[in-house]
Amino acid sequence: MIETRCLMEWKRTTKEDNMDKLKNLIKAYTSNEEFSVEESISSVLTNNPNFSDLTKEETVELKRQFMDYLQREETSNISEEYEERKTKRFVSPEYREKSECLVAKDLTYIRKRPRRKYVEAFVNNISAPKTLDELYEIFLDGNDAQNLVEDANDSGTTSWTSPRWAKRGDIVLFMHAKTAKSSLTRLRTEVRTHLLPGSTKAQQLEKAISEQIGFYKEYGGKIFAIGRISGKPEKDEVNPLLHFKSRVFCDVNGLCLLDSPIDISEFNHFIKISGLSAVTPVFGDSFDELKEMIAERNDVPEYFLNSYSTPYPHSRVTWENWMKLSLEYRNSFTLESQFRQCYVDYLLKKLGDQITIYAECPCYKGTNPVTYVDNVIRIGRRLLPVEVKLNIKLENDLEGQCEQYCKLDKLVLSKKQNRQAKMQDVVDDRVLIIDTYAVYMFYLEYRSIKVLYDLSDLKSEENIRELRSIVVEHLD
Repeated sequence: MIETRCLMEWKRTTKEDNMDKLKNLIKAYTSNEEFSVEESISSVLTNNPNFSDLTKEETVELKRQFMDYLQREETSNISEEYEERKTKRFVSPEYREKSECLVAKDLTYIRKRPRRKYVEAFVNNISAPKTLDELYEIFLDGNDAQNLVEDANDSGTTSWTSPRWAKRGDIVLFMHAKTAKSSLTRLRTEVRTHLLPGSTKAQQLEKAISEQIGFYKEYGGKIFAIGRISGKPEKDEVNPLLHFKSRVFCDVNGLCLLDSPIDISEFNHFIKISGLSAVTPVFGDSFDELKEMIAERNDVPEYFLNSYSTPYPHSRVTWENWMKLSLEYRNSFTLESQFRQCYVDYLLKKLGDQITIYAECPCYKGTNPVTYVDNVIRIGRRLLPVEVKLNIKLENDLEGQCEQYCKLDKLVLSKKQNRQAKMQDVVDDRVLIIDTYAVYMFYLEYRSIKVLYDLSDLKSEENIRELRSIVVEHLD
């Protein structure tokens, strides 16, 4: 930590050792790798009391001095690295641009340079049409894999099926299914067996199948493109003729076709592609190994090079660090139970009047329980039902689900202790909802859900007190 005397010394003369100390302090504020260097410097200078005595002019000068120092250091390091890498054939355009900017002492790239980002990754295994109706009505001009290539060459963006847990920044590895050829061969047999030879429809189908088999010969059983999730998963309607049933889609940008696709035989010893689902998650070291394999043979975007997969450190979550860890990992949960255990339980204990929270509480209308609510907390001297989800946009009729927690005849807080709530204390027309993105409130009167607080802004005890005030205010 830089001491006040060091800052005073800096005011008199900018010494290298003081800049080293400042650099170490900056690193302490860049644990969230999504921040740029300039944002991190601003955070340090704004929030650290050791810098409170600096005038505006001194603050600007300190930032300038540090950026100059950083540039000198990175120019030296990256110039050596670039000379070593440029002899290899996978130097990306983005990497060349970075090197040229640094060598030319251009600060633009440094100030905006991407930071290491921890993500989830998954292989999306794209199959071929399964029926003649699907082929004729939807994919006569190209199957999904061929359409993806067109999207990559055209806009570099698309919308694609994704797992519910996908989040912005996650990596998609597009693979053309190894089983696609058998599907196409079967469809060709059906055309020749069931359709009139030489008919217009038969000729169109034969041509489409031949083109798709040709595409398969180049890309079948291979990862041939990568992309980056650019939006939240959302549900959409799909054509009933389609062979896949998933209704969850994500926007994808940064599409990059691989000049040297990676065959499944090269990675199936450490990644087993699912035979039951189009999506195969790729975690931890498996992603890092696959990424290295892809980058060695292809020019890939910088976002891909700066992506690292890491599991949520469940065993390390404590009262002291749960909020800090959540800023980096909160959107990485794939199970609601993990999200509740490592985040929601801590939040609710801080949010409520008491540390006790009630879980899996039976809700009665009449003599039989109609459902179980995830949690109940005491807040503002009232008992408030709480529902936990990973992403509310992917839920079917969440409003209807929340209605079941309202206007109850009986609410059991603890089955084991046979403890029932005093119904006059229960909020009977509101439900608090928490997902990995925000905190919401359901209003029975309007049968609607309103956003109360973005969890990305929940960074301190003060923020929790602010959220508590907002929740209490919306109980009336």
